[in-house]
Amino acid sequence: MAIIVRLIGKEDGSDEYAAAAKLKQIIETTTPQTALGEIVLFPSATLYGQAVKDVDIMMIGSIKNCCVKVELTLNGENHEEEVFLESFCTTVEVKSHSFSAVRIEGTNFQVLYSNSGWHNATKQSNEQKTSAINFFRSTLGDSPFVTNLLWFVGISNAELNSLLTNGNRIMPSNALPSSFEFKAIVQKLATQSTPKKYGNRYYIDGGFNGRDVDHISKPLNLFSRVKQGVGELTRKRIEQITNSELGNISEQIKENELNIFRGRAGTGKTINLIKIAVGLVDIKGARVQILTYNRALVSDIRRLFALAELPDMFQEKCVAVNTMHSFFYGIINGCLYDGKLSGEEFLSRYSELLNEMIEFLESDEESRSIIQEICADNPKLNWDYILVDEAQDWSVPERNLILKLYEKDRIIVADGGQQFVRNIEPCDWTIIPTRNSIRLKNCLRQKKNIVGFINHLSEMVDGNYNRIVPSEHLVGGKVIIIKDKKKLYQTIKNEKIELKRAGNDPYDFLFITPSTLVENPEGRHHFKLTGEFEKMGILLWDGTDEDNRLEYASDIEASRVVQYESARGLEGWTVCCLDFDRFLQIKEQQCEKGSEGNALLLESPSERKRRNLLNWAMIPLTRAIDTLIISLEDETAKYSEILCEIAEKHPDYVQIV
Repeated sequence: MAIIVRLIGKEDGSDEYAAAAKLKQIIETTTPQTALGEIVLFPSATLYGQAVKDVDIMMIGSIKNCCVKVELTLNGENHEEEVFLESFCTTVEVKSHSFSAVRIEGTNFQVLYSNSGWHNATKQSNEQKTSAINFFRSTLGDSPFVTNLLWFVGISNAELNSLLTNGNRIMPSNALPSSFEFKAIVQKLATQSTPKKYGNRYYIDGGFNGRDVDHISKPLNLFSRVKQGVGELTRKRIEQITNSELGNISEQIKENELNIFRGRAGTGKTINLIKIAVGLVDIKGARVQILTYNRALVSDIRRLFALAELPDMFQEKCVAVNTMHSFFYGIINGCLYDGKLSGEEFLSRYSELLNEMIEFLESDEESRSIIQEICADNPKLNWDYILVDEAQDWSVPERNLILKLYEKDRIIVADGGQQFVRNIEPCDWTIIPTRNSIRLKNCLRQKKNIVGFINHLSEMVDGNYNRIVPSEHLVGGKVIIIKDKKKLYQTIKNEKIELKRAGNDPYDFLFITPSTLVENPEGRHHFKLTGEFEKMGILLWDGTDEDNRLEYASDIEASRVVQYESARGLEGWTVCCLDFDRFLQIKEQQCEKGSEGNALLLESPSERKRRNLLNWAMIPLTRAIDTLIISLEDETAKYSEILCEIAEKHPDYVQIV
């Protein structure tokens, strides 16, 4: 036997490793003796950087002289032909369900979980294949042809055929029974991609483009390299969310009430939501969805979940994070439009469709149960708890819809008060009479000197602004104001060295940019200064590009760059606010358009403008933990002079470059 089968990873007692070991034995004992080559099996593979990241087994092979007779459909007729398998890249989803817990609806396999009902296993497998394609594209530049298999290790071949039998024929599928031979894999691959014919021979070619198995497999080791190289800040965040002792957080949650965390930036709202979500999974075996408006924050939390090795959304119990738009689109499209509503139409009719869904839920007593029954079949929609981040920025229809879809004690809310981006006024969640407000007062993110700088700025702009209370445990911190833009890159290089010296990695250096430094060629945004940054040795994950925002950086040397409007909820050890004065000027002009004031609150137009402008300023300024860098486009601008005045009064921790 000349096939070498390598099983990557240590025996960890998992079902995935056991299945991979069995698959290794099947390949070694049933592959044609003439075959030469190598097959690599990765149990519990992590597609780092992807929304759907967990694959039970990734199988990659390159073979010669492997000829197998399979059934092919050619010109509408079935033929038995000899096919040579040359290369393949396949995701394998392993299901341990017994025969009674597996069914077919249409062409999809459904599997039954005791605590969450029927799940679409075929859709899960297809999602993994799509993620694998995107993963290889991001790490290799292009992707091999990826196939996918469903392996039912708990049912026999006869039972599988009985599920697939339709009349007098057995429907083709990508499913394998508990026991099979290697030629069955070849048959499944041939079903998914018609073999190419050269001369009189048929071939299955995985599109490796001259690369060997090691080259194709190399990115799958990326997750291990990233985990080994994560900085101290990331490690602490992982420890926070995976600590099974929830302490005072869970004790403050009350049953039969809407629980609302309230606090300013940096008081721990999001991390508390995540810890509660993980606790609900561990203690109650729940499926928990965290919803937020900020797509950049979605990618940041997904990265954290990957590094913490939390299961993704297709698992029986898990915590996942998504945008509210994606969540509402799935429900409205699946429940009201039978999957026929396009994303473009959904966004163009967004408010109208939210109200349409609310009207349906109010139409009769059966409507909610109908929605729940439809959602139970879709892992992306089937959740036991909904946790709402940045709740102050939700619209009234969004709030009302989530309150009609779920009981109030299945919803936990994080409310940042005046930190709103989408609306001129924060959304009011106190309309629920039976609610439990949990006040978070102390800043848990920023060091004392940065908090002091922010308080001084807020007092100079708006004397009525409430001060942030610093933590006595987070001492130190510094602020750097750059007036000479020629010294920007050298300052960044120096602070990157300091960041690494503190035990952190480049991911924890966050750049925030105004819209004036973002280009939009051919309808796709990107950061204008990327080329200049790369020349200085600073690699970037470009969060100004909307296509990147739901996938996190896979390059361990990349720092993040996002627009000011997308910075809320993010944090970094070192944060650089680029052209901060220009950003404030833009927001001041926008605030002037809606500064009518509020007679009931005795608020003048000028007071309202100052409050809104300070709200925008606080979002980026409260992102930094240790070092805050502020670059100025025009040192003579009004807010530039205010910042420099603060620096002159506090030279012990504010430096002017």
